[in-house]
Amino acid sequence: MKIFISAGDPSGDLHGANLIKELKVQNPQVEVFGFGGSNIANAGAEIFDKIADSSIIGFWEPLKNLARLKRNLNLAEKFFIKDKPEGLVIIDYYGYNIHLAKLAKKHKIPVIYYIAPQVWATRGGRVRKIKKFVKKVLVIFPFEKKIYERAGIPCEFVGHPLLDIIPNFTSNPAPNPVYIGLMPGSRIQEINKHFSQFYRAFVNISKVFYDIKAIIPVFSDNIKNYITNNFKVDVAKVEFIMHGDYEKRAKMSLCITSSGTATVENMILGVPMVISYKTSWLTYQIAKRLINVKFIGMPNILAGREICPELIQNEATAEKISKKCLEILKNGQILTRMQTELNESRKKMGGHDATKKAAEIILEGFSV
Repeated sequence: MKIFISAGDPSGDLHGANLIKELKVQNPQVEVFGFGGSNIANAGAEIFDKIADSSIIGFWEPLKNLARLKRNLNLAEKFFIKDKPEGLVIIDYYGYNIHLAKLAKKHKIPVIYYIAPQVWATRGGRVRKIKKFVKKVLVIFPFEKKIYERAGIPCEFVGHPLLDIIPNFTSNPAPNPVYIGLMPGSRIQEINKHFSQFYRAFVNISKVFYDIKAIIPVFSDNIKNYITNNFKVDVAKVEFIMHGDYEKRAKMSLCITSSGTATVENMILGVPMVISYKTSWLTYQIAKRLINVKFIGMPNILAGREICPELIQNEATAEKISKKCLEILKNGQILTRMQTELNESRKKMGGHDATKKAAEIILEGFSV
């Protein structure tokens, strides 16, 4: 059985790699091809372009990469025609993957969308295209199932794969030194937008809490080198760790993080957060007209209220971030309440074995 897979960012690359491993456990004859990153390649897939290692975001930014998209679509179409895979699995990354889904539909190749895009946060255009090109959607948050089913799209809730990846660590802040997490995002554009403000906020906090250290989780040494080469950091006050070092991350007293998967990881770990996000002016103007939810952080979305403070766009300054952080760090009751509420939100995510369930559904769906 040949399966084509496409993941366009580090998070999708991680979940895609684990999915491939599980597919091969359940069916050792599975061969995987497609687009992804180093994790998917190391899991045994033949990758045509490592798009996940240089992923792009926003509405305007992908336009700069149209030539690459067109080239990859041509590569995919040639593969679809020549090798006739049993199916296409697309992982999140809607703006890129929906073009592949359309192409697969043209060649009568069934498409399963694993970790479907957050259509509930935007207006209906994405839903219509997914309904047109995708055979089945696999969602990772329980409330998403009703949204897709209401639109007439076959859908199954499999649970969140992070619940299987993150060990059962609970937040255990180190008393000395105090660790503050800095998570500006996994993509270069996000790091450029966020890191200087996040780090300056940390410096401001260190003027009040002297015995303090920043923990910066990174997906690769390339990201670490990018930060140290492009931003001034006090190496005595900063510790870089691998993104998946959850034991160390559980020792954070507080994390300054951009929106996205990091907020879910921190929620599972029970690490209090200040969520901050900034994007290009054009992307923000478009997003304001499209976004259909009050919050951008998943803990707040699941709770239906603000558990963790959110500072967006013009509010995402070092001064405002550090002020929020200090309000939290100086008040043990706020920290304890935030941890309790994060745990309540985490319980709404469902159970374990998401990747195993997804692999079973995919193999069954492509065998019919």
